[in-house]
Amino acid sequence: MKHTRDDALVLGIHPASRGIGYTVFEGPLRLVDWGVKETRENKNRAGIQKIGELLALYHPSVLVIEAYRGEGSRRAKRIQALLDSVTALARARRVPLRRYSRGHVRAFFSNYDATTKYQIATAIAAWLPELEPRLPPVRKPWMSEDYRMAIFDAASLSLTHFHHSRGEERGAA
Repeated sequence: MKHTRDDALVLGIHPASRGIGYTVFEGPLRLVDWGVKETRENKNRAGIQKIGELLALYHPSVLVIEAYRGEGSRRAKRIQALLDSVTALARARRVPLRRYSRGHVRAFFSNYDATTKYQIATAIAAWLPELEPRLPPVRKPWMSEDYRMAIFDAASLSLTHFHHSRGEERGAA
């Protein structure tokens, strides 16, 4: 399937402790697929396999991940190693890769008065009603992060990509 610039598929990936959150967009407000691919054992090997399956299924025009290196990054070493492998996989399959830091994501969503992870997820759920049932409840200090938040993290990376690739005048909303 060949895609033009306007209908290019963007695959956003966000690794988390329970698996890989992903979103597939065909334009900034056209969500094609989303979910969490669970990984229980050999998490990095299983994660790469699942990402490879998503690449084979969708043939995206671009793969979007978090910029996980550098000052302020708090990603676990395991996740950094997984994202290094994702980078190598994208290169081997000749899929363009884009990285955006949490700062880039927050800067984009601050235009919509959303700066925390939950506020960003709520904004995404408002823009994409199909994700609203997946929005986890507000996290209390003693709670672990809900696994569904990885879907919203993947979506936030993809939407940030659309914002950066199409210019300031074409935000997500």
